[in-house]
Amino acid sequence: MLTFPPDPYDDSDNDDDLEHDHQNKRILISPEVFIKGTVCGCSMNVFLCSDNRYTSGYGYFLHDPINTESFKLPSLEVKKECLHAIGFTCDPYYCNDPKEDSRRNYLDPRKCFRVVRIKSFIAIHYEFEVDVWSSETGNWRQKTVILDDGFAFAPHWSMSFAYEGGLYFMGRTSIFVYDPYGLNGETLDYPVDSDPMNIMSFGFLGTSCGDLRIADIGHNYIKVWELVSNDWELLHHVDFSGLLPNEFCADYYKRVGGFHPHEGETVYLYSFNEGIYVANLQTMKFTYIPGYQKSDLSPFHLELPLWSSEE
Repeated sequence: MLTFPPDPYDDSDNDDDLEHDHQNKRILISPEVFIKGTVCGCSMNVFLCSDNRYTSGYGYFLHDPINTESFKLPSLEVKKECLHAIGFTCDPYYCNDPKEDSRRNYLDPRKCFRVVRIKSFIAIHYEFEVDVWSSETGNWRQKTVILDDGFAFAPHWSMSFAYEGGLYFMGRTSIFVYDPYGLNGETLDYPVDSDPMNIMSFGFLGTSCGDLRIADIGHNYIKVWELVSNDWELLHHVDFSGLLPNEFCADYYKRVGGFHPHEGETVYLYSFNEGIYVANLQTMKFTYIPGYQKSDLSPFHLELPLWSSEE
């Protein structure tokens, strides 16, 4: 976990946050906040978890890391030999008085959750079934998706990214976008001249400054695109050879760890052996964050409220 608290001694909005070393540091985590299970997704600061492997297709529960409350979802019948892709999203614009409907027994009655489960397949399918769980009813329902261009999951990637109520599943040659509220889906191409398999393995799909972005990383370069009018526009193409240690550049398994939520030029680079670097792709400044070597990280983006220092 990385923490980026606002600087209480700086009222300026123009200063480079990377100059404040205390804003990029490892934090001590109370044992009470650890999740006993596999994290399958995150939306509106709530985790979808499973007490099995996230590809198992069962054992799902919602977990709120702020108040440490959990809610178990009803199970679906599955075949153990099947792998499943999973998605979780919360409608950020939904608000309802919990007194109006006693069925809303999930974590936060003011939020509307959707969980999506799809039997994974690596051959191109033009029609397949999608299981959708709704927090309003507390039940699963199955819908059929038909895609003109077809879609195939990658064998090593079965999670999705939630953005503005939609779920984005990165596949072998395209991205499957599913709307669990409208119950329809479509495909989105990867950026032109990009390597989809490399993006899935070492890149990142996320948001920055409220916009959807995707990143790819190679031996000595990083590229970042932003989705504009359903088309990817290249924002950054940076050659970092000579700016990062040779050991990091030569690490085949280095990857993009995420985007800064508010600073569009800032991304996080991660290597199991070498640790984490904060990269400003505009100023070409790379800042090392100590304490994360030999740490196996799966990045999820949360914006949690600030706790009082007395707590």
